[in-house]
This record gives sequence, structure tokens and C-alpha cells, in this order.
Amino acid sequence: MVRQAGIDGVNRRKGLARARLKRDHQVSYRDSKWCRMATSGENNRHRFVVGCIGRCAGRSIGDRVGGLRSAARSCLVTALLVAGASAWAGRTVSDARSVSPEFPPATTYGSTMFRDDDPRSHYEPYHAIPFDASAPIDVLLQKLWLTENQAGAYSPALVPDLQELAAAYFADGQFPDAIEKYRRAIHLMRVNEGLNTVSQTGMVEQLIEAYYQMGDYIAADDQQQYLFRIRKENLSPSDPLMMEHVEQLADWHRAAYLGQLDRYRYPRMVKLLDLYAGMADDVEEQEGEFSRARLPYLEGRLRTHYMLSVYPGESEETLAVEAGQRDDIELPDLTRLRFAAFLNDNFRQGLATIRDMRQLLENDPDTEAAELADVLVMRADWYQWYRRYAQAISAYQEAWELMEGKPNADNWRRATFGNPLELPSQVVFQPGIMPIRLYNVAEVHVKFMVSRHGEAQDIEILAPDRSVNQPAVTRGYNYLRDLRFRPRLEDGLVVAADSVERIYSIRY
Repeated sequence: MVRQAGIDGVNRRKGLARARLKRDHQVSYRDSKWCRMATSGENNRHRFVVGCIGRCAGRSIGDRVGGLRSAARSCLVTALLVAGASAWAGRTVSDARSVSPEFPPATTYGSTMFRDDDPRSHYEPYHAIPFDASAPIDVLLQKLWLTENQAGAYSPALVPDLQELAAAYFADGQFPDAIEKYRRAIHLMRVNEGLNTVSQTGMVEQLIEAYYQMGDYIAADDQQQYLFRIRKENLSPSDPLMMEHVEQLADWHRAAYLGQLDRYRYPRMVKLLDLYAGMADDVEEQEGEFSRARLPYLEGRLRTHYMLSVYPGESEETLAVEAGQRDDIELPDLTRLRFAAFLNDNFRQGLATIRDMRQLLENDPDTEAAELADVLVMRADWYQWYRRYAQAISAYQEAWELMEGKPNADNWRRATFGNPLELPSQVVFQPGIMPIRLYNVAEVHVKFMVSRHGEAQDIEILAPDRSVNQPAVTRGYNYLRDLRFRPRLEDGLVVAADSVERIYSIRY
């Protein structure tokens, strides 16, 4: 009797397992079918692809039974086919057969087109100041030899001598030798003081600069990550010094992305978004959701969303997978999945970032009206960037009204809305520490009108003569046509700006 009861229990469990297996197969098939149906139309594709990826990815992660993986894989691959067609390729070419074809991407002001009289064009990336060489190289070599003989090869007393010798090599342009000495000095500090001590940071910065001077950007990139890890371990996320260090690393990532340092560019964007999101979350964990220390990180994340909005696609690889229940399909990694979701949801996430900034300021009793107005202008600029003209005009006018009767209102309004301003309003596409792959620069003098929608119209090329530099003239015209402007406001109303004359430098 006992043995029979045990057998019956085993059979019941097997029956339940078979039932769960059949149900999960049906659900996985239904998810895959839902994805194919939801994304079958051109207008529905962008709307449903993110939900499809999330739904399928969640099931593939949850399935632990080997037999379920092929069904989950089919669902996920179907979603990625759509994501690859709409997001991975860059979405830069309009579909002429579409009822509402996409607009061309906005001109990346600062990289392909800029003004010399614009302060943003004179942005300077961070460079570490080289250490001074205290003596000639041969004297420092003799000093190092004596110290090593007296104190030993792993003595901390060698660090100052190695640093001085490395600085002398650096000053003399002997960068490989400087790198060797700096690396040895850092190694000795790690052995004697600990792995992530703050005292290393100065020499790590010099090491990065030496790699940069040699053109070894990959090695410099590795050291940037190591330098940030040291700083993050030793500084609070709300420390102003830590904020500066975050911006240094973010600026490096931005320059690496614009300079196409990596074979595949999308992971660099994910790193930027994760950097800012992680720091903002760290501050929230320590000081609360409405801490002002979150503000710089939210602003940095918004700048990254601007970059993501004109993502051109990968030039050396496209996402190509087959929709079928094959066990040998190699699924894209999590970074690609996350990037596809970021790309398709970029507009909403940019708005959410601006909303977080506004809520943070509204919950701070010390917030000034100009700070809230600036955030409203950020929201209006974001709408303008995406050609949401009605929302942009409404937000611009709301910002104007918010300053009514406030101190320095006239100065704020004049500085913000006195003349049309090329968007983005912050440093986003300006070249950083690494060169970008645009080798020709030419000036074009133009006259145009900026409409209420922030578009350049009635463009007239004043100089140079078309016969002298036709490539620059043609590109200048096309860049200006797709440039997004913040429009002028007069008496609280958005108005067109006539007869705007500017001299632009064109990179191509």
C-alpha cells in the first residue's frame, strides 16, 4: 500500500510537470505569434517592438526546462527581426511607400556644422597637466638605481624616483619609456598601499595622457575605466569632485563614440546611459529622490539621449537572424537587447528625464524661478528636436510666463529667447579629445529666416562663391535645412526671425 501510494504520487507529479510543459509551450508560441501580428504593420512596428522584446526576453529568462528554450528563442528572434529592421539599421532612410515617412535626422550641430562665435565651439576636453621633470634623464636614472640597490625592488621609496623619471621621459617625448615607469610606480603603490588608493590617481592620469600622445586610444580607454573605479570607491556620488570625474569619463565615452573608436558603437551609448543612471541611483539611495546632487547626472543623461536620437547604425555589422525554432541560433547579447529598447523608446525616456529634473526642483524650497524655467525650456527644446511643434511652442511660452514679475526676468528672457539658438543647447556633438573622421573644413556665409517651428527657410548663400567651394556650399545648405533651432519669443509669443545672417564652418 505504501509503495503503491509512492508510485501514485510520482505519477501525479509527472502529470503536473507535463501539463506545465504543454502550457508553457503554448504561452511561448502565443507570445511569438503576438509579436508577429503586433509588428506586421509599418505604423505598429515601433509601437510594439519594445513590449515584444520585453515579453519574450522575460519568458526566455524564466524558462529553465531545456525543451522550452527553442520556443522562447523563436519568440525573441521574431522580436529582434523587427528591432533590427527598424532600429538597428539606424532608421535614417525614409520609406517612400509609407503613408507618413520619417523626417531626416536633425543636423548634429557642433560636429558637422558650427559657428566660431559660439561659446560651445570653444569647449576644451580635459587633459591632465604633465608632471614637471626635476632633473635630466641620466641623473634620474642614476638616482633610481641607487635607491633600488639600497631599499629593494619593491620598496615604496622607489615611487617618487619612478614618477620623476617618467615625467622626464614624457617631457622628452619618449612616451613608451614614460608608460613603463608610470606603470611600475602604480604597481608598487598597489603592492604597498592597496589596490584602489587615491594616491594613484595622479599617475594614472599621466599614464592616460602618455597613451593618448602615442595614439593608443584603446589602452587609454582601459585606464580611464580603472581611474573611475578608484574614484568611485573613494568618493561619495554627491561629492562635487565626483561629479567632475563623472563628466570626465562621460566626455571620454562621448569622444570615443563620435570618433568611432570602437568597431561597434552601440555599447558605448549603453555605457553612457548606465553611467549617469547608476550615479543618479546612488545619490537617491544615499540622500533621497529629490536630492539636488542628482541634477547633473540627469542633465548628462539627457545629453546622451540627444546623441542616441541620431544614431546612424553600425557600418560594419547589421542584425541578421532567422525566425525559426533552431537550437543553433546565437542570440544577441543583453547589451544589444537593451540598446534596441533604448533606441525605440528614446523620446519618452528623454521626456522622463526632464520630468525627474522638474520634480526634483519643485520639491526643493530653495529653487528659483529661473531654474524651473530652464527645465521648461529643456522640455520645449526636446519637443522641438523631435518636431513636436505644438508642444514645443506651448512649453516655450509657459517658461516665458513663469518668469513674469521675477527678478532679472528681462535678462533671462533676452538671453534665452533673444535670438534663434542652434540645438542642442549644450555641448553634445562637439568633437572631444579624440579626432572625428571629418577631415575638410570650410566656411559658408548664409542668410535665412528661422520659422516659428525652428526651421531655417529662404536660405541664401552669400559666400563663398559656389564655383570656388561647391562641396562646402551644398553641404552647408543641406545641414542648415535640417538644423533645429530654438525660436525667438516676443511678448511671450513664438515668432519668426527674419534676415538671420551667420557664418558657419562646415566639416565634411
